[in-house]
Amino acid sequence: MADINEQHLLDEILFDIDKKDLLKARLVLASLSQVSRNVQKQALFEVSRADADFAIPLLAGVIVNDPELAELFPQLRETFFSMALTSSDTLLDLLSKEEKSPDKAFLAEVAGQIRLEKAGPLLNEILVKGNDSKTIEKAITALGIIGHEAAVSSISEYLYSGTRELVIASVGALGVIASPEAMRKLADRVGGDSDVDFMILDVISRIQLPETVEILNEIMGSEHAHLRVASKQRLGAIGVTAVRVLTRKLLSSNSDLVIHSLNVLSDIGDVASIPAIRELLNNEPQDPNVRFAAYEALGRLPLSKGAYVLAVGLEDPVDNVRAAAAKAIDKNYNAMLGAGIRNMTGPGDADSMKIISSIVDSECDNIFLGLLEDDSFQRLAIKHLADNASPDICSHFVNLLAQKGYSELAGQITVEGTPERTGKPRVFAVDDSRMVLSIYRKTLHNLGCDSQLFEFPAGALEKIRQDKPDVILTDLNMPDISGIELTKRVRQTYGKDELPIIMVTTQSEGQDSESAYAAGVNGILQKPFSEDKIGKALSEFVDNMSM
Repeated sequence: MADINEQHLLDEILFDIDKKDLLKARLVLASLSQVSRNVQKQALFEVSRADADFAIPLLAGVIVNDPELAELFPQLRETFFSMALTSSDTLLDLLSKEEKSPDKAFLAEVAGQIRLEKAGPLLNEILVKGNDSKTIEKAITALGIIGHEAAVSSISEYLYSGTRELVIASVGALGVIASPEAMRKLADRVGGDSDVDFMILDVISRIQLPETVEILNEIMGSEHAHLRVASKQRLGAIGVTAVRVLTRKLLSSNSDLVIHSLNVLSDIGDVASIPAIRELLNNEPQDPNVRFAAYEALGRLPLSKGAYVLAVGLEDPVDNVRAAAAKAIDKNYNAMLGAGIRNMTGPGDADSMKIISSIVDSECDNIFLGLLEDDSFQRLAIKHLADNASPDICSHFVNLLAQKGYSELAGQITVEGTPERTGKPRVFAVDDSRMVLSIYRKTLHNLGCDSQLFEFPAGALEKIRQDKPDVILTDLNMPDISGIELTKRVRQTYGKDELPIIMVTTQSEGQDSESAYAAGVNGILQKPFSEDKIGKALSEFVDNMSM
């Protein structure tokens, strides 16, 4: 501080202001750190009183090059923004200069913060010609704040930049601009880095327009499991706004997309989706996975009318579909449906038994109690419970019968105690659908397996660490932790020979199979699964399977 005469410094800055000598003024201000605080304050005050075309570049230099000084005098930034607002032409002139300088990134940032629309073309030019990543990043962000739609194409080029900061800035800017073109550019970018993918999906889902809902629906048909799961979650969060687009997708020839749309409609729970789902079933889709998803969705929706369509599902040739239809009927059970089921089960033949076993194994209490006074239904239901049902199903209905005053019938059902582990294969089944888990319970019991069911993959992973099973059956598309991610985590502890994992999925995409095998699954089984299919798949990896 002793080397600089403070009065000379003040005299020099006043002289430079008077002569508008920008170069010398910059040199003087560069020495402010070496003088007292009072002199610093006075020098900056004199600069702030100068004409805007002189003061703006000087103050920008101080703010950028001496952040400690700018922090010491916070009013300096306020003064600068005020001058930029009132003298925007000076800011535009500085932005138009092609020379590279640290100030330019700051000037681009300021143009955005004061929403200077006239700066849009200049900022866009920085994107096209610029070579300084910091300035480009600030220009991208500013263009987003300004909402300069003409820059969408230029911004989108940086979605593929090798610099992560530029990618993040581009995603944010396109999300703020939020034009249909901007949304499409973002959608085209997904499918690479999962972190960026999730960021893009969050941006798209915040903009609840028909175009963005349509984009999310398209992404739901992606070949990448993490994108399907993420888009389903975000469509579910959007809610009723997404229903119209989702119901249109039920007409798609892509079975996987139809199933995912049904899953989301089920989560949203809006009655407006019911007519479209009923129409889908009336058209008798060939894919049993579509029929299963449709009945499962209707089972979570209040059917005030038209519930008769559910009864047809009880005659479906696929066990899983019958189970889903039974559960949907149970949710919407009424006397009319009861009469229809009574007619279907009246003959007491093999087909009747299939229907009744689906009702019992799915724990359809309303149907069970509604038809219990029918002699044919009662006889077949009690026979199934006594001869074929799993112990926990038997316990459930023994308790139900006792509570409802049918103790004599309850006495006809023998509930097995918890068996000692005598070499039975121990199978963990993981699926976010409770209906599917119910089907697993029946199937694995019939195959002579000890089973443990998990609706949430995180719970399965915790249990696997504590107590290793013989085999894991896992769904692919699950929220939070997909089947592929679950497999990767299991493989951190157990190799393929130590703990076989079978992926069970409705997906038919080759990309999923490749990813699943790369993650470490031992086999892939397509839904809908049957007892025979599960048994055959398990027998490949378990020596003591009884087929």
